[in-house]
Amino acid sequence: MSAIRLSYPHELDVASRKRALGQLSDHLTEVLGADVSVTEWTLQFSGKGFAGTVSMAPRHVEGEITLGLMMRPLKGVIEREIEAGLRQYLEDP
Repeated sequence: MSAIRLSYPHELDVASRKRALGQLSDHLTEVLGADVSVTEWTLQFSGKGFAGTVSMAPRHVEGEITLGLMMRPLKGVIEREIEAGLRQYLEDP
């Protein structure tokens, strides 16, 4: 298994953090077809060829996504898409 690990700073207040987690949950479910479970500030998700966890702390977000065999060749593309999404949701609340 190949893994993507991320840590990204933010300055979101509590309401914005909750909104960002909700948007991520919706995206994972609706666009990627993932099964998502939410516990306070953490999302756990799994879909076809990937699984992971994202935790939203008061000043940074951390995550780890494990890619299955078929997704490994796309690791670089997936990392760039994740980084673009983080910038969009965490820098422009």
